[in-house]
Amino acid sequence: MNRNKIKIKYILGLWKHLNEYPTKEDVIYETSLFLAKDGRPNGDFSPQTFKSIFGSQWEKTHGEVINGMINSEDFEESEKSSETKKWYRIKNNIYYTK
Repeated sequence: MNRNKIKIKYILGLWKHLNEYPTKEDVIYETSLFLAKDGRPNGDFSPQTFKSIFGSQWEKTHGEVINGMINSEDFEESEKSSETKKWYRIKNNIYYTK
């Protein structure tokens, strides 16, 4: 994870207290951080992963933003997807670009 691209609001731990939380940027940061800690940086994730990141109420708290990101293809479906389970990848992950 390119730490030089992390915004100050994340370094100081303030982003969850801002009025606009959660934003697309917040979801990308938190998902990237989780995947890095889980040993799969910039890897694939499923909707089940969001429960681990945001808690069991993620659909209520983050669902609108996440579904918008899936619909706008900020999260692109990965080759790992099957008929029974969808897997995604962050399309343009700023934390893993040069």
